[in-house]
Amino acid sequence: MTVVKHLACGCLWLLAGLAFAEPLIKPTAIDWLLDCPLPATEHLDPSVLARTQCGLISVPRNYAAPRQGNLRLFVTRVGAREPLSRQGVVFTQAGEPARKNSSGTFAIQLASRWNTHATPAYRTLLDRYDVIELSARTIRQPNDVEYAARDMEYVRAQLGDAQLHYLGNAEATRLGNRYSALFPERVARMVLVNADPDDSGPLQVEQLRLKEPAKADAGACITRWIGDFLAYGRQPPPFTRCLDLGDWP
Repeated sequence: MTVVKHLACGCLWLLAGLAFAEPLIKPTAIDWLLDCPLPATEHLDPSVLARTQCGLISVPRNYAAPRQGNLRLFVTRVGAREPLSRQGVVFTQAGEPARKNSSGTFAIQLASRWNTHATPAYRTLLDRYDVIELSARTIRQPNDVEYAARDMEYVRAQLGDAQLHYLGNAEATRLGNRYSALFPERVARMVLVNADPDDSGPLQVEQLRLKEPAKADAGACITRWIGDFLAYGRQPPPFTRCLDLGDWP
């Protein structure tokens, strides 16, 4: 066999191998956009925006009847500052009615606030975790919270992380509790702030419940323990004033 034939055969084997090789970056169902369509009126931290991605994802309108069509939800990801040392994702929901055209800005605002807290915990969260916000579907029926939890699980799977951290406030704590009930093995740590005392998640999930007491400095307490728990799993002492013990008036 001539040298030319050897080279030709080698090229064919190489092309065949490339055809069946795993891609370096696996494709996902998230349609990542070239730019984030964020409101111009928002004053957002440029350093956070520089590592922010926005995308769209289609989910079933009704998981029990997929033929009823899909919803398109907005995904915002604020990437970790040190992607080579990345450890996971923190999903977050504001739990308050979203302002018009403000979808995705809560994750950006949250990462910006974390940037102002000069603590090792918040540095760890910003350096090693992506902050994810998924636009919430309208919650009208009892099944809608479950469907929203399944939306979050679908996005987690598309991102490729085995587990997620979750931070939810007020109404968003319902979503966290429902997600942890459906997928307890997928929750690394979960923080619920101002949750309904009658709404609780499974005991096997590592979680922290906080509540705003009627004191002016309550915010500092909540801020400290959100960071320490999400980053390190550190629980506050039982006498901590912002700890939700479930027996407050």
